[in-house]
Amino acid sequence: MNTLTMNINEVTQTSCPYGDIVGDVCRASISSMKPGLIEGLKYCASEDYDGCPIFLAKIMRKG
Repeated sequence: MNTLTMNINEVTQTSCPYGDIVGDVCRASISSMKPGLIEGLKYCASEDYDGCPIFLAKIMRKG
């Protein structure tokens, strides 16, 4: 069985500012949704967070 793990210490400053890796919650979401594993790895813990629809919606609500 393969397991996918992520070392929290390896998450860089380029990760999403609204992603709470430890709490597994998206703070950009109005409902504080919990992103799935794939979404969390793709958007929350990578440089691609600015392509996340929840992040973009948060930015648009602020502006």
